[in-house]
Amino acid sequence: VVVTDDYLRKDLAEFNEQAYASERPWMLVKPVGMVLWLGPIFRPKQTGCWKCLSQRLRFNRQVESYVARQNAQFEYLAMPPAMLPSTLRTGVHLAALEVARALVQPDSHRLHGRMVTVDLLTLESQEHVLTRRPQCPVCGEEAYHTPRPPAPIVLESRAIRYKADGGHRWRLPQETFDRYKDHISPLIGAVTFVSQLMGDENGLAYAYLAGHNFAMGIESILFLRDTLRGQSGGKGTTDLQAKTSALCEALERYSGVWWRDEYVVKSTYNNLKPEAIHPNECMVFSQTQYERREKWNESTAKYHVVPQPFDEDLEIDWSPVWSLTNERFRYIPAAYCYYGHLDFLKLYFCSADSNGNAAGNTLEEAILQGLMEVVERDSVAIWWYNRIKRPAVDVDSFNLPYLRNLKQYYTAINRDLWAIDITADLGIPTIAAVSRRTDNPVEDVLVGFGAHLDPMVALLRAVTEVNQFLPGLIGKKEDGTTDYIFPDQGAIEWWKAATIENQPYLVPDAALPIKRREDYPRIDSEDLKQDVEWCVDLLRQHGLEVLVLDQTRPDVGLNVIKVIVPGLRHFWRRLGPGRLYDVPVKLGWLDKPLAEDELNPWSVFF
Repeated sequence: VVVTDDYLRKDLAEFNEQAYASERPWMLVKPVGMVLWLGPIFRPKQTGCWKCLSQRLRFNRQVESYVARQNAQFEYLAMPPAMLPSTLRTGVHLAALEVARALVQPDSHRLHGRMVTVDLLTLESQEHVLTRRPQCPVCGEEAYHTPRPPAPIVLESRAIRYKADGGHRWRLPQETFDRYKDHISPLIGAVTFVSQLMGDENGLAYAYLAGHNFAMGIESILFLRDTLRGQSGGKGTTDLQAKTSALCEALERYSGVWWRDEYVVKSTYNNLKPEAIHPNECMVFSQTQYERREKWNESTAKYHVVPQPFDEDLEIDWSPVWSLTNERFRYIPAAYCYYGHLDFLKLYFCSADSNGNAAGNTLEEAILQGLMEVVERDSVAIWWYNRIKRPAVDVDSFNLPYLRNLKQYYTAINRDLWAIDITADLGIPTIAAVSRRTDNPVEDVLVGFGAHLDPMVALLRAVTEVNQFLPGLIGKKEDGTTDYIFPDQGAIEWWKAATIENQPYLVPDAALPIKRREDYPRIDSEDLKQDVEWCVDLLRQHGLEVLVLDQTRPDVGLNVIKVIVPGLRHFWRRLGPGRLYDVPVKLGWLDKPLAEDELNPWSVFF
C-alpha cells in the first residue's frame, strides 16, 4: 500500500516499474483532501499500471500542466490538500478496510483496476475505471513501443443492424454506449463527463454535452482557455442516441490528438511530390484571403482564421493516408491531421479540424460517417456562400411521428421549423433544417445540416442538429428578449441580426417543386462496405480522390478515422477557386460564377 498526497508524485514512477518487474500487486491511496482517493489496486499483467493512470490524469489536469510548464522547477503542480485530523483518520480507515477486503477477495475486489473517490462534503462516491493502455511504455505491448507504418485499409462486409438518425450502424446504440462508457471519468477518463442539456422536459429535442481535453502542450493562456472549453455535442431522436452520440464524438476528438507516437515521414513537399498533397488542396483558401490574412484575423472567429502561406521547402511531418480511390499511400501534413501537432505550434500554415473525422463500431461504419460529413459540408458551402434558394422538403411525406411531434413542440415555443433540399452535384441527399422565433423581431435563426445515402437519416440529422442549439437560446429575459447562454460570440451575433427577410436563401424557393421522400432515389444498401465503395466510385467519377487516415487508439478501441477528399469544401470561410464557384453554374443554379467579394458576408457560425 502506497499512501500519497498526489497521484502524480515523481517517486511513484520508479516504484511502479519495480512493482511491475517483480509482479507485485500494490494499492495507491490518497487519504488527504476533501475528496478521498482509494485505489486502484494494480496487478501486473492483469490491470493497467500507474503509468497508464498518470497519462490520463495529466491529460485531465490541463491547468496544472500549463502552470508547471511555465516553471521548470515543477515536475507537476500539486494543489495543497485540505484536511482535518478527523478526515485523515476517515481516509486511513477506509483504506485499511479496502486492504482487508482485497486480502480476502484478491481477484474480485472492486478496486481491482479501479479507483473510488469519496467526497467528504457531499458523501458521494464515484467509481473510475483504469484503462490498461497497450501503448504504455511500462506494461504495454512491445509492438506499440515504436511508431509503425500503417497497413493498407482493407474493407470488410458489414451488415447494417441499425438505421436511424445517427446513421447506419453495425451495433445498436445501447451496445455501443455500454462498450465504451468506462472511458467516462473526470479524473482518469478519455471523456470527462457526459451530461444531458435538454430532452426530458419535452421528450423530443434531446441534446447532450461530453467533456474532452486537447492535451496540446500549448504555452498560450488563450489556447489553454479554449482547451478547457473542449466539449463534444450529442444529438438524436432519443435520449440514448443523443448520449451515445456525445460519448463517441468525445472519444473521436481524443483519438485525433497528437500523442507523439504516430508514424510520420519528415520531409518537404517538393521532395515528397507527387505523393504529397499540398495543404491548401484540402483547405482551399483564396489568394486574396492569404493577402489580407493579417487584417482579417484580427476580427474574425477562430473557425475562419487564415493561416500563413505554405512553404513548399519547409521540412515538416507528413502523415501517410490511404487512398481508397487509387489503393496507394499519399502524404498530408500531420498538422492538418492531428490536433496540437508541433508543426502547428511552430509555424501556422494549417491546423487540424474535425471535418471528416468520424467514429464507428467498425472501420467501414466510421468511413461512411466521415464521407457523409465531407459531402454535407461541401453542399452547405455551395448553397450558403452563393445564397441560392433551393426547394422545400416535404417533412410530412416521411411519415415519421417524431417529426410531426417535433414541429408541434417548436410551435408551442413560438418557433417555425422547415427543411430545404440543398443536394449538390454529387446527388447524395443533403438537407438544411431552419428554425426561427415567431414572437420577436429578433428571430434567433437556427440552422442544422445532414447528408446521407438515406434521405430520412439526412433529414433527421438536420433537425436534431437544430435541436442541439436550442439550450443556448431557449431562455428568455423578463422583457421577452433571448437570454443567450452560448459560448460563441459569432453565433450570438448571427442570432441577433439574421432574419428570413435579410437572409432569403434560408426560405425555400416556392417556384421549385417540393421534394418528397419518394423523389429521392434509393442509393443505400444493407452493407456498410458496399455503401462506402459506392461513394468512392461516385467521387472518382467527379475527379475526387478519397483518402483515409486511421486514428483508432489501442487504449480506446473505438474505430476513428479522418476522411479527406481534396477539392471538397469545408463550410467554413475558405474561398479559393473550384467547386464553390463551378457547381452552381454546372447545375444551372446560377448563370455565371459569383466573384469572391459577392459571396455571403456571413460565415457559417459553428
